[in-house]
Amino acid sequence: MEQDIDYHRQRARRELDLGLTAPSLKAARAHLRLAALHFEQLRSLSGVSSERPLLAC
Repeated sequence: MEQDIDYHRQRARRELDLGLTAPSLKAARAHLRLAALHFEQLRSLSGVSSERPLLAC
């Protein structure tokens, strides 16, 4: 389970970074949607409410 949490945390960060630096709006939206999906999975797996940060190291 911890591996799944780490995977989704890393993917969410990466997709967020890619979305923020994407060369086009279409690409940015796609990356940000993927980031959102990984954040949702991360919340689900970790049992964290939406008020707590998920990217803390």
